[in-house]
Formats: sequence, structure tokens, C-alpha cells
Amino acid sequence: MADETCDEKLAGGFIKVCGHRPKQGVSRKWYINWDDIDKEATQKTNKGTKVTVLVLKASAKIYPAQGNKKVSALEHALSIKDFGNGYIHTDRFSVTYRGEKERERIQELVEGARVVTLVERVDTGISGELSFEIAGLESGMEITEDNFNSAADSGVTKLAVATKEGEEEATGIKLFQMTGGIAAIETWISTNEYVEPVIP
Repeated sequence: MADETCDEKLAGGFIKVCGHRPKQGVSRKWYINWDDIDKEATQKTNKGTKVTVLVLKASAKIYPAQGNKKVSALEHALSIKDFGNGYIHTDRFSVTYRGEKERERIQELVEGARVVTLVERVDTGISGELSFEIAGLESGMEITEDNFNSAADSGVTKLAVATKEGEEEATGIKLFQMTGGIAAIETWISTNEYVEPVIP
């Protein structure tokens, strides 16, 4: 049996690094219309830093964002003001065009709708453990940037959203941890994820 720190040569001169630790980062991302979340039914613990139950309103969906490392950054920063402190969330993601509904959702953001983002992260553990995080749950984030270049980005729209100035959130990015662990979250995502209808 090969040692976990070994290098294994594969066909064609490629090398497989055994025991490789995956880089930390966002592997998948979804955005949610802030108004589609049932705020009363959604449950938080640990002084509001952890979401244990995330409930959407009837017929609402979460929308997958097809990102890459350059536009998948999710961050928060503490904003210190005269009358209190709060967190500003900033999220960048790219959306692969999946039909006219995609354009409508982006236009909703331009017109002032707010979004929450859900991300799946890979940490630096040996097995690449997953964790899920939510940003913007308290006040939602508004669009700050919308870039599209068909020649450079092959139909990908690059979006940026951020907490509205003066509406800082009380906590940083929240952990999403349901009873049942990762399997329960994966089931929740597959149940609530929007799928573009197939037009015959």
C-alpha cells in the first residue's frame, strides 16, 4: 500500500499526489431572494451565528450560481460606527445563463431586490470536509456590480452584492448546520434548488 505522502506516476507522465489536502474555498454556491425566506420559521442558535432550520416560503427556490475561484469570494468585514458595530458582507459570484428566467432574476436585483447566499465550502482537512455558510440573512445584500462580456466570459454574468450601507448585520457569516448533518443539508438543497424547465 502506498504511503499517504507518496507521489504515484500515472499514464502519460502525470503524477498523483497522495494525501493531498484540497485548498480551502467555495465549491458550490446558491443565491436566494431575501423576501423568499420565512424569517419567523427560520431558526438560529449560538447568538445568531448558526442557522439550524432554514425555511423558504411556498414555491420559493434557491438558485445555483456557477462560479469560479476569481468570482466566488465571500467575505465579511466589521464596520465600526459612532453608534455601534456591525458586519458588512460582500459576495461575488458568476451565473451561467440558463434561460430567460435568469435574466429576470438579475433584473430583480438591479431594481432593488435583496439576496442571501448559501455556500458550500471545502476546508483543508485531509478528507476535504464540507461546511455550509449563509451570508445576508438579517438584512439581505443588494447588487453592486453586474458585468457581462460574451467574448471574454462565454455567457457568464459576473455579479457582486453587498450589505446596504447603514444596515450592517449583527453577526458575521453564519454556519448552516441541520440535524442530520451534511446529508440533511444536501437533501434540503436538492429539494429547494431551482431547475430550469426543459422546453421540448
